[in-house]
Amino acid sequence: MNIKQNPNSNLKVLVSGASGFIGKKLVERLLKSNISVRAISRNIKNLSELKHDNLEKMEINALNYNELVNALNGIDVAYFLIHSMEGESNNWTKFIELDKKIAKNFAMAATKNNVKRIIYLSGLVSIPDREMSKHMASRKEVGEILKTSKAKVTIFRASVIIGNGSGGFKMMHYLVERLPIMICPRWVLTKLQPIFVDDVISYLFESLFKRETEGKMFDVGGPDTIPYKDLMKLYAKKNNKTIRMIIIPFLSLRLTSYWVDLITPMKKSLTRPLVEGLKNESVITENSIKKIIPLKLKGVDQSLDIAIGTQIQNQKHTARKEILLSYLLILLGITGAAHYWVDERIMSMHLLGHISTGIWFLLLLVGYFFIKKGARLGALLAGIVGWTAALFLLIDSMYLISYLPKIGSYTVSKGIAILGNYPDANTVLLNIMGLFVIAILLVVAHFTFYDKNKNVK
Repeated sequence: MNIKQNPNSNLKVLVSGASGFIGKKLVERLLKSNISVRAISRNIKNLSELKHDNLEKMEINALNYNELVNALNGIDVAYFLIHSMEGESNNWTKFIELDKKIAKNFAMAATKNNVKRIIYLSGLVSIPDREMSKHMASRKEVGEILKTSKAKVTIFRASVIIGNGSGGFKMMHYLVERLPIMICPRWVLTKLQPIFVDDVISYLFESLFKRETEGKMFDVGGPDTIPYKDLMKLYAKKNNKTIRMIIIPFLSLRLTSYWVDLITPMKKSLTRPLVEGLKNESVITENSIKKIIPLKLKGVDQSLDIAIGTQIQNQKHTARKEILLSYLLILLGITGAAHYWVDERIMSMHLLGHISTGIWFLLLLVGYFFIKKGARLGALLAGIVGWTAALFLLIDSMYLISYLPKIGSYTVSKGIAILGNYPDANTVLLNIMGLFVIAILLVVAHFTFYDKNKNVK
């Protein structure tokens, strides 16, 4: 099939995943060329600001075969940009099966509607299949499933995409912004060939008019090869930040993914596959696309400059729970500091006790920092300092029970005074106030940590 680039062409193009990072840009590019576009997505509201006479929007669930059949009706060329790992956080471990089902539905629906071409954006890895992460192996399998349709399938395997809005770029932004010192696994030494997002869009767009790309697979990447470690340092430098990395060879990818999940406000359904995928070297192994679609590709330095220049800072107001939690941490810190002024026993406390108290205050400050940054780690640390303080204050106040008039004294309560002697009346009052603050703090910290709506895509 030879499609000529004609503004008045009757060519009908479908873009799946149209509200995503790549999909939205591709829709805009197609519409600028006056091509009729049907944009489908589960969150089509994200395209509400985009209006054009040649644009048709459909909100569908790609897991529903019948909905896909309806969406692909009358379509000549379909772009497959759906990725289930961008879905709900609690489904992140299921993305492989979801991707397979969606790809199978798409392939069958395309065949039923006699779609002539499918263009799929996959991920680039340059290692044997047996060494691939589950994420990258899934991306490859999706391409194989799409090829079971009668349509001619073009697959672009892209290296890390640099651009404001991409998952990898956002993850790098949050890590550099929040961690001046990083403890990293060996994957930060993985070599990448980053490509600027507009260059990816150009490949996807131009392939629409190149018969030579039909039914073939191409590697796409920028002109520079760079380890992920150096990419992060370059990004930090351009943002006037300094980041130091301590590489620990035995640090597992799973532990790293949990850490990234706590530090960044991104969905774990996105961060965990991204982190695990970064263990795969991602450099071009074939260059045939450069002859078919000759582009002047942007290097890493220029790509970062443009991405940072157009970077949309997170304008989301701090959630009410996070604001309340930060205030509660301040109150808890004030209560703890007041003990040093009121409780005379503290001055005679063992050196180990003073060190433990210092660590507690440090955790409180670090927790406050990450709460203000919107990271889940802040709520986790708030819970730790809250439970620690609650245990201390409860044990220290147990003597009250031993003097209840009708019950009499309990020997056990007299034996668990933390600081050796019973607290005086002023200290007891501080303990009660602290316990009241802690009770509220623990509830707020719990709901902040498990807030499903807090994470951003």
